[in-house]
Amino acid sequence: MKYYFVKLESGIIGPGVCLSGDLPTGAIECSQEQYENSGNYTLDNGVIVAYTAPAIPLNVQAGALLKTQQSYVMQNYAIYGDDTPPEWLTYLKALRAIANGTDTSSTVLPTAPTS
Repeated sequence: MKYYFVKLESGIIGPGVCLSGDLPTGAIECSQEQYENSGNYTLDNGVIVAYTAPAIPLNVQAGALLKTQQSYVMQNYAIYGDDTPPEWLTYLKALRAIANGTDTSSTVLPTAPTS
């Protein structure tokens, strides 16, 4: 039995098992450990290499976080008719600026208020 990776027509790297010993055309033999953990590997110019997920852009991270934090503020302040604390408003505005691209200088997300 041989384990392998092959690049499919769709461009996706797929793991496989060959019982006959004859690998499919274009397949690269791998270890059983690589096969069993195939999500951790990819092919690069016909060589099996560790897979590193692409970094999520800061504006995308900010946009996702903004939605959850807006919900938190709504559930903890607005729904009760309470004023939103100024530190939360500042935080939400900072996230919004990163998410919509008006803040292009930030390299990390702002820290959420503690209260």
